[in-house]
Amino acid sequence: MRKIRRARLLVIDVDGTLLTDDYRLMAATRTAVQQVSAQGVQVVLASARSARALHSIMGVLGIMGLAICYTGALTCRIRTDPHMPTEVMMEQRMNLSSAKDVLNNALERGISIGWYSGDDWYIPRWDMALRRESMLTGVPPMVEPDLAYVTEAPHKLLAIAGDPVLLPELSLLVSTLPADCRGQFSLAHYLEITHQGVDKATALLALGQQLGITPAEMVAVGDGENDLAMLRLVGLGIAMGNAPPSVQAAADWVTDTNNRDGVAIAIERLQATGWL
Repeated sequence: MRKIRRARLLVIDVDGTLLTDDYRLMAATRTAVQQVSAQGVQVVLASARSARALHSIMGVLGIMGLAICYTGALTCRIRTDPHMPTEVMMEQRMNLSSAKDVLNNALERGISIGWYSGDDWYIPRWDMALRRESMLTGVPPMVEPDLAYVTEAPHKLLAIAGDPVLLPELSLLVSTLPADCRGQFSLAHYLEITHQGVDKATALLALGQQLGITPAEMVAVGDGENDLAMLRLVGLGIAMGNAPPSVQAAADWVTDTNNRDGVAIAIERLQATGWL
């Protein structure tokens, strides 16, 4: 295990980590996170989700404030009032022309696609995959059939293989992305597409510099491919028991699964070992 200092920041992924497979926040996990925050440790959610999709979760946790959204493309301060615009701290948007190329490629392949810009989520049309995403996140998109004419570059595009038969098309999409784009899987059928320089680790490092917190003073918990760089950056990286082998191998240790209060168990161990 790497030489450590006492943790000053705990960063937690959301889907597959903080939430169960059926998108619930279990009571033990909620209580454990609240205890960490009460100790004066900064708790930050780092997710592929938008700020709007994190608002209610952070409200339940009582940690309204800093968040890393869109897999690192947007670091912001989420306000208590959901009607107030998100305060942007750092951001890296995609190049507009590249985003439109990816959009058209995805549509030609029959892949569901969403365009995320700030607090706004646009879709070219409804389909079952996008209806499910809206239901799970609690965020309604704006239907804009002429997305090709949007002039504001997105922070992220989300490509979803709504049907398993489309998974090969999703693999082809990621292999043909423009050179200035990056594709990271948050789930096997969810491809998060951002600017090439975007990941959670880069956003976390920049946030730490603003807060005066070094990576050695950070602990991170995650389960997905898009958490790998973050787990390697921090003083202690913890993988969920439901994470794939590659993610578990990159972590310092592995906790239980998201359906078995893995985050709460990790926090208990952090407290027992002096990290918290």
